[in-house]
Amino acid sequence: MRWLAAPAMVDPVVRLQLRQCWREVSNAGGAVGFPFPPVSEEQVMASLDDMVQSLDEPGNWLLLASINGELAGWLFLAGIANELTAHWARVLRVQTALSFRKCGVGRALMDEVERAATEDLTLDQLHLELRSGMGLEGFYKSCGWQEIGRWPKALRFPDGDHDEVLMALPLRQTSGPVVSAR
Repeated sequence: MRWLAAPAMVDPVVRLQLRQCWREVSNAGGAVGFPFPPVSEEQVMASLDDMVQSLDEPGNWLLLASINGELAGWLFLAGIANELTAHWARVLRVQTALSFRKCGVGRALMDEVERAATEDLTLDQLHLELRSGMGLEGFYKSCGWQEIGRWPKALRFPDGDHDEVLMALPLRQTSGPVVSAR
C-alpha cells in the first residue's frame, strides 16, 4: 500500500497503471465514475488529470495497492476543507484491477483507508456513496460501514433507475452517533 498526496508523486508509470485500471473496471460495468460504458481513453485521461491535480488540495490522498509491481487496486480519499465538516472525508473510486479480483485487495484498501483516516488524519468518520443493484452494500457492511440513507431512484440508467446508497464508517468516539436518515 502506498499513499500519494501531491501531483508530483504520480509518475508516468503510475498514471498509465491508473488509466488502464480505471478504464478496464469501468468497461466491465464498475460504478467508478463513468456511468455509460464503454469509456474512452480520453474520458479516463481527463478525469485522471483532474483527480491528480486535486492532490494539491489539503486532505486529498490517493491510495495504491500493488502486487508484484502491478497496480492491484486504488481509491481516492477526498478531504473536506469546510471547518464544519472537516472531521470527515469521502472515499471515492474504490476499485480492484480485474486480474486481482477475489484476492482481498478491496478489503485491504478499506482497512488501510480506515487506519489512515483514524491515525494519520484523526477523522471522526468516512462517507461514501454507491449505486444500488451492484452488490456492493454487503461488501462495505462487512468492512464495518453502515447504511445511513438512500436517495431513491436518484440515478437514471437505460435499464432503469437505481438508488444512491449513502454509507458512513464511524472511526472514533465522537460527541454524537452517526444518525440514520431512515
